[in-house]
Amino acid sequence: MVRLCIFRLALLLALATQAQGAELLSLVGPVHNLQAEPAQALAAGATLAGAFRLRSGAEGTAQLALEDGSVLTLLPGSEVSASAPPRRQLQLHSGGLSLLTAKDTVSVLALGYVLKANGFVRLRQCAQGCPDAPGLYGRALDGEVIVEYTGGRAVLRNKPFRASAAGSRPLMLAREPEWFADDLQLQAATRAKQALAEDLRQAMQAYQAGQFEPARQRLLAVLEQSPTEKIVPYYLGLIALEQKDNAAALQYLQQYSREDPDKARERGVGQLVTLLLTNQLQGEVALALQQENRLATEKPEPNSIAVQAFSNRGDAAYTPLAKGIAAMVISDLSKVPGLKVLERQKLQKLVDEISLGDSGLVSQDNLVKAGRLMRAEKVVVGSFGVQ
Repeated sequence: MVRLCIFRLALLLALATQAQGAELLSLVGPVHNLQAEPAQALAAGATLAGAFRLRSGAEGTAQLALEDGSVLTLLPGSEVSASAPPRRQLQLHSGGLSLLTAKDTVSVLALGYVLKANGFVRLRQCAQGCPDAPGLYGRALDGEVIVEYTGGRAVLRNKPFRASAAGSRPLMLAREPEWFADDLQLQAATRAKQALAEDLRQAMQAYQAGQFEPARQRLLAVLEQSPTEKIVPYYLGLIALEQKDNAAALQYLQQYSREDPDKARERGVGQLVTLLLTNQLQGEVALALQQENRLATEKPEPNSIAVQAFSNRGDAAYTPLAKGIAAMVISDLSKVPGLKVLERQKLQKLVDEISLGDSGLVSQDNLVKAGRLMRAEKVVVGSFGVQ
């Protein structure tokens, strides 16, 4: 039951977005980062922003929260290196480690094997002085571990295994070696996940009670500790709407739509984003028209170009092609190095607003005027006809 809860907590902290670095959650005894020049002893609360290589003394342990929400534990007498984010790749050089993760996005290299964990996994190298046969010992206590070896891969669940240095298929073990047990590390990793889950629960309670600023602060704290918690941007966006900060609301809701598109669709986030974008566009257009005299005298942005929807000179049934042709031109121009293609939706809105003042007349002068208000160096206009 406890292990099932651990796995669910890991799933709650699903992966996805990049943080500033791996954060040291706990430290006991001497642990050094060999990647630094010279090697540096870790201090409580340290953050490892890039690649690192950690070595622990005979009584040293370190527990780190990685950018994707995974928890890595380095055991005494061990050495582990990690590549730079966003996709960390770990390598176990000696000793052992434990990894609590929600997905197989963190891979571990050891003795010629590639291992991908989903849940809580323990890995130990049995070398000189080890009471059992040499090799890599492991077990997925929750979830599974995928072991890739020469010629194949094995998916192992809740069974201890040993992999030899020859790269052959892992061997399932009838029982776990006594020296392999590590319940204390499992408990420490569990506590770290439970603390985040409690912070998230309290933030939700504050939000539901209408205490938006306390809820926002708690959610930001959760986001700092676990940047890939998908639900956090959604509620931060809703809180920003309540606090009349539409720019922040748009940013958070767009982030949520990118990271969890299925849930975003279920919650109607797309409609909210569209409404916010429309309001933002209207505000920018109104401001541009208010500042028309000033903007008309400013120099255009170098190498900037605005593309307007093409005019239909033929069969009215083909009018939808007007925006489609412009979109194709924009797509091609966007590939030109050094050329800045300005936002077509804003240009169209400006043209519409200007034309309203001219009794609905969309003239070439209005198109050029809209481009000037956007500080475009060049404006592309055109027409087409299908007979």
